[in-house]
This record gives sequence, C-alpha cells and structure tokens, in this order.
Amino acid sequence: MDITKIIGIGIIGIFLAVTVRSYRPELGIGVAIAVGIAIFMMTVPIFAELLSGVYALCENSPISTEYLKIIIKIIGIAYITQFSAELAKDAGEGAVAKKLEFAGKASVLVLMMPIVQNLLDVIIDTLMSF
Repeated sequence: MDITKIIGIGIIGIFLAVTVRSYRPELGIGVAIAVGIAIFMMTVPIFAELLSGVYALCENSPISTEYLKIIIKIIGIAYITQFSAELAKDAGEGAVAKKLEFAGKASVLVLMMPIVQNLLDVIIDTLMSF
C-alpha cells in the first residue's frame, strides 16, 4: 500500500470527523474511530511484508526462531495497545486508555519472561565458569 493513500485517507477522515463533530459530536467520534481502524487495516500488509523479511533474515542466522516469535508478539502487542489507547483518548476516555496501556505493559512483561530467564541462565553459567 502506498503511504500517500494512507495519509490521504487520514486527512480526509480528519476533515470529515471535524465536520460531523460540529453537528453531532457523538457521530464525530465514530467517524474518527472508523478512519483509525481503516488506516490500521491498510497497514497490515506492510507489517506482513516486514515479518516475512525478518523471518528470511533469521533463517540464515543463529538466532532462535522462538525468541524471534516472542519479540514479534511483543512488538505487535505494543502497536495494538498504543493504537487502542489512542482510539480511547480520541473518544474522550482517558481512563480507559490508561487501563489499556497498563494491560499492554503487563502482557509484554509476561511474554518477555522466557527471554529474561534465558539471559539470567547465561549470566549465571558464565559467572560459575570463573
């Protein structure tokens, strides 16, 4: 997808949301959320292409694909959490946005535990070998 199309849809969506919001505020929020979701859906192919490139690079390197999968999940959670929190802020729900951010952070911490455990094992093994 061409980024200019995504930006164009975003700008048109902004004008549409502002116009609708001046007449019916509750519908303006819906328009903003719909435009945000449309932009998100248009960027999915970009991330799919990026992921295939990263997997191709990792096939030729000694990096474990398990760790790569965890890192990709963490990045995905971060992007989706940020996107959802911004949608909540746009809707005027700052408290919900903060809770979404908290849930995303907790999910990232849970996912990164195997990596931290492996790192600690390597450090302990290295220190024990001295």
